[in-house]
Amino acid sequence: MPPVGPRASKEEFMQALGLNSHDPHHEQFYRAMRDDAIRVYSRLNEDTSNLLDSVANDPATRPPFFWHHIRPERQRLAIRDIAENASPLTKPLFARGDTSGEYGPNWVAGWLLYRQGRSNQPRQADEGPATRYYDPVRNG
Repeated sequence: MPPVGPRASKEEFMQALGLNSHDPHHEQFYRAMRDDAIRVYSRLNEDTSNLLDSVANDPATRPPFFWHHIRPERQRLAIRDIAENASPLTKPLFARGDTSGEYGPNWVAGWLLYRQGRSNQPRQADEGPATRYYDPVRNG
C-alpha cells in the first residue's frame, strides 16, 4: 500500500490503510487514530515555541495554530510521538505508515496532524461567485 500525501481525501487515506470509509467498524479505527492525533496536536498548541519565529513573535498569534505555522522539526517530533505512543487499537495502523520517503517519518500520523491543523483554519463564507469580471453597466 503506497503512502498518500497530506492533501489526499479521507477515503484515499483509508483505502491506503486497507480500510473502508463506509464500514462502521473501520470508522471506529479512524476516529481512534484521529483522537491520538488530536491529543498531540493539542499539546503543540500549548506553547508558542513550537511555532516559526515569524509567527511566534506576532502578539496576535493565538491557538489553535495552523499546521504550516509549526516548526518542521516539531512537526516531525509530533508525528513520531503519535506513531510511538498510539493506543493499542491504533498502533498497528500507525506502524503501516512508517517511511523514510517523502511523507516520513510516518505518513499516517502526518496525514492526521495535517488534517487537524487544517480543520482549525477559518473558512471563508460563500460570498457569491469566486470570479470577478468587468461589467460595463455596474463598473462603467
